[in-house]
Amino acid sequence: MAEGGGSPAIEGNSFNFSLNSPASDIADFKVYLDYGTAEQGTTDNTVWSLGLDYLYRLDDFIDGGGMLRPFIGFGVGYLSDEAKIRLSDDGVSWTLIGGTEVMFTEELSFSIGARFLGVWADFGSNDLALDLGLSWWINDIHGVAFEYSHAFDNEIDYIGLKYLYSWQ
Repeated sequence: MAEGGGSPAIEGNSFNFSLNSPASDIADFKVYLDYGTAEQGTTDNTVWSLGLDYLYRLDDFIDGGGMLRPFIGFGVGYLSDEAKIRLSDDGVSWTLIGGTEVMFTEELSFSIGARFLGVWADFGSNDLALDLGLSWWINDIHGVAFEYSHAFDNEIDYIGLKYLYSWQ
């Protein structure tokens, strides 16, 4: 669910599908497809993006058994945003990612991070989003996550509930 500022106010829903694949013990690839609708006044528009992110976990900076798992990353993708709620331009996009995961137990964690994103065609068309998430692995295969994200440029708030599945 998305809701936010601007005039007229924006309300929307989205479906996000992602696959994470470990590149190594400390790095992951994430392929994602985000598709949603945004209602601005009487206008309905679609928003979708397809991309690939690379996340590197800085596990070398913590002692064994530490709670913090910092990460950095980058990504490339394509964004089509008729509503102009994510960025003012469509096209090939880039993302810089950073944050940390706080591991309370092996099953329960809290993450805080930020994403700086933009389009290649116009580096002035960018936005910063703050991400918060609480993940709980019910068992080795199934998990759930509650997430909140705030995009600062258009003052859009995203609230999400995720189902997590592991093939391990």
